[in-house]
Amino acid sequence: MTRASEVGHSAPAIAGDLALPLPSGDVAGLRSAARSLDRAVARARATTTARGTLGPRLGAVWTGEAAAAAGAEADELGARTRRVVEVFPGASRSLLTYAAGLELAVARVRSLQRQWDALDVEHALAVRRLAALPDPTGAVAMLGAEHARSDQLAGRARLSRSYAGVVEELRKTARRSAGLVATATDTTVPAGTATSAAAVRTVVTGGLWFADGAVAARQSRDAAVDDSALARRLITGASPGTGGGAAGGEIDGLTARVRSRVADPVYAQAMMSELGADGLSRLLMAAGVAQVASGAKVDRVRALLSALGSLVITATSHTAPTGTDPRTRAQLASGAALLADELVAGLDTVHAAPDGGRASGAWLLGQLLTGARASGDDRRLPARLARRAAAAAAASEIAETRDADTALSHGSTLTPDAGQSFSSWFDDAAETGDALHVLLGQLGGDPSDAAALLAEPLPDSAVAGSALANSRGDRLTVGEHLVRRWITHEANGIESRSDLRLASDADLRTLLTRASSAAAGGLDGAPTGMAETRARIMLEVSRTSRFAMLDASTTQSYSRATAPLEPLVVEWLSAMRENVDLALTTPALGAPATPYAAPTSTGAQPWLDTRELTGVVGALAVDAGTGLHAREPGAAYDRLVEHELDETQRSVQAGSDVRHDAVRLGFFDQSASAALVDVARRQDTLNRSALQGTAEAGHVIETIMRGGLAGLVSTVHAYVQDGTTRTALDDLVVSLVRSDVELDQTERNDARRAELVSRIAAITGGRDAVLPAMALGAARGPALPTAEALRTARSAEIRAAAEAARQEAAAGTGSTALDRLKDRLGPADRAHVAPSDPARLPRTPSDAARKIRQSTLTESAQKTDPWHRSGSWVVDDIAERASVFSIVGGDGVARVLVQMPGSVNGVSGRFEWILDGERVTHQLFVRNGKINGVPIKP
Repeated sequence: MTRASEVGHSAPAIAGDLALPLPSGDVAGLRSAARSLDRAVARARATTTARGTLGPRLGAVWTGEAAAAAGAEADELGARTRRVVEVFPGASRSLLTYAAGLELAVARVRSLQRQWDALDVEHALAVRRLAALPDPTGAVAMLGAEHARSDQLAGRARLSRSYAGVVEELRKTARRSAGLVATATDTTVPAGTATSAAAVRTVVTGGLWFADGAVAARQSRDAAVDDSALARRLITGASPGTGGGAAGGEIDGLTARVRSRVADPVYAQAMMSELGADGLSRLLMAAGVAQVASGAKVDRVRALLSALGSLVITATSHTAPTGTDPRTRAQLASGAALLADELVAGLDTVHAAPDGGRASGAWLLGQLLTGARASGDDRRLPARLARRAAAAAAASEIAETRDADTALSHGSTLTPDAGQSFSSWFDDAAETGDALHVLLGQLGGDPSDAAALLAEPLPDSAVAGSALANSRGDRLTVGEHLVRRWITHEANGIESRSDLRLASDADLRTLLTRASSAAAGGLDGAPTGMAETRARIMLEVSRTSRFAMLDASTTQSYSRATAPLEPLVVEWLSAMRENVDLALTTPALGAPATPYAAPTSTGAQPWLDTRELTGVVGALAVDAGTGLHAREPGAAYDRLVEHELDETQRSVQAGSDVRHDAVRLGFFDQSASAALVDVARRQDTLNRSALQGTAEAGHVIETIMRGGLAGLVSTVHAYVQDGTTRTALDDLVVSLVRSDVELDQTERNDARRAELVSRIAAITGGRDAVLPAMALGAARGPALPTAEALRTARSAEIRAAAEAARQEAAAGTGSTALDRLKDRLGPADRAHVAPSDPARLPRTPSDAARKIRQSTLTESAQKTDPWHRSGSWVVDDIAERASVFSIVGGDGVARVLVQMPGSVNGVSGRFEWILDGERVTHQLFVRNGKINGVPIKP
């Protein structure tokens, strides 16, 4: 407050606003502050807290210990609030009183200033009038000036006293108002304490659990809003510098801010809510990829990923820090659930980078979690969120294999660490770029969490469509997808990769082992717990095994990825004997009506019908799907049989009926035999197709070489007209030399079955009861032809081919490879016939070929010769490669000799077919100094 000088002004003229300055102060500001206090009082009085009704309301809707604490705190907060609020009206009135006094004082001072200025004007006029009067002596002017000056000074003194009075009265008003305001302040904040908003909050809410939580949450949200504004500037590219420029600095600044509050769940959720899952992904793409593309070190990107990854874990966690009030805890739980839904919904979204690269939401989430783990944050996502995210990531990668866009592979086209199966901003790209593997690692060691993850169904996907269905047509689960995942990645590649390695293969085995101790569920017959998961896994193993055995590379992938599950399948199958026995006596109801689990005396166990059980046993029996030879069942099947024999031994010792054990073993043996025969039959088909293709190719090449363009046209015409260029003689040769693995496998199955019967009989003490029981079990498996039926069918096939060849030769429409060979041989190499019994000896190469083709192979030539079994030697090979062909006769026996340079399909040397009439009695081959594998003696 400015004070006027009590000393009179001696200057003849001085402005009134200088002599009597206006009192300082803002009348409008004082009244605005008073109105603000009044509004605050009105708002406060309208709340249930200030009215004291909050506590009773809480009691009406909330019970328990926390509710009692909240009610008591509400009453205390209401009392504090009323104590503060009730002093505000007095402070408001004091501000208005002082504002009115200040306004009146200003008006009075302005009046005094005008009177002051009037005195100066009057004095100046008096001096002018005196100067105009005639005064020869000057006495009149001097006396008049003295009188005018005296009047001016007297007036100034009077005005100064009035001014001092106005100022003093205003001071008194100010002291009274300041006292009232000080009283309100002292009521709120203890005397001697610096007054601030924080100090007032401490007085009102200090020590109150719920109130302090609300205040702290507000501060965290304000910080999140500020930091999200910086993040949005980075997303929009407001500072497009490089690693050493503004953008790099802003990235570092954002990383530091997030890192300083990464443990604050309110801040984390507010930040995530401001950005959203889509904004978070775009931030990584805009900031992270730009830094890598500019040549900057990836350390900045990794630091940002680690900070934001920890932020995601904090924001989605349902565990609040110790001491968090129940209200804030409930808000955090609700916010975590909403953020989890948003994250899962965005996992299949593809985000574009400024440089054209793209990444799916699943891949980016994997990068965030990898960054958090790399920075030492060993916390995990909540179990429910982890399994939902894993399921969504699985559906996303299945959709990638069915999407027409082939540019996106395994979730990303970004290659910050190229040359790996996956891309990643971290060193171990092959694993840290695998989002599903990273998400599986988020699960702890709780067996129930592992079981729930394996049973989690995959979400809908418009692109994936029917690929999300299992063998029964139900929705695929995470466990089933992990079994078949290597197929998904095979389908996503340009060509088959036999060296494919997926870390999730080991994850599946770990999860299954961990989940094995989880509760199996109730015994109400419904699909429950791990029993249902085991059934699904077994069905998927059966399905993938059938697929894998179609190709050598997929067989190798299966042996590494899925075959290690077979020992577990054996244990599960051995533990569900009651359900197996029931299935063998129950007609198959079909997949839609079939449950995945059913109760047994030991708890819920998987339920599979006989068709599905056959597939599972077949997967255990077949360990490789290629090779033209019969095979024994795989080691997993042998283990299953040993378990069953041990059970039979226990049944005998306990005096129980072993008939069920024999029925089971008969069914298992029949199922294994069917799977092995199916593979053998497929190999026979492939072998016959290969030989037929060789014959087709030989005719096509010969026709083109002889006829040029006209020959090509003729070949095309033959294909259009007849569908093939093979002759009946070609089909006869194929029938003679093609493999017969099915017969070999059937005979080996018969021998294995006989051995099994003997082992069971040794345990039970007799064969008479074993054979009918095993036959009963085998009848529930697939039907198989006998070895004799296969031999008869093969002989019929050869006879039909021979008859077709005979008819073709009689019609003169066929040509043979040996006919073409005769034309190629020189004079010294032409065939000759020995003089003995010329009627029975072949006279020409064509005649020899005809006899060979029309003859019936003996069992030794058909069964024991490895050269014949491989199907590698055909007459066309002789025609193309032979340098010497001769027929030597003697004693009614014709020897067809062929000298081969080099080798034909790995076989080299001198070949000799010995004909006796119309029957091939033996076949020799020379290789590596041996005849039919026996060293040649000197």
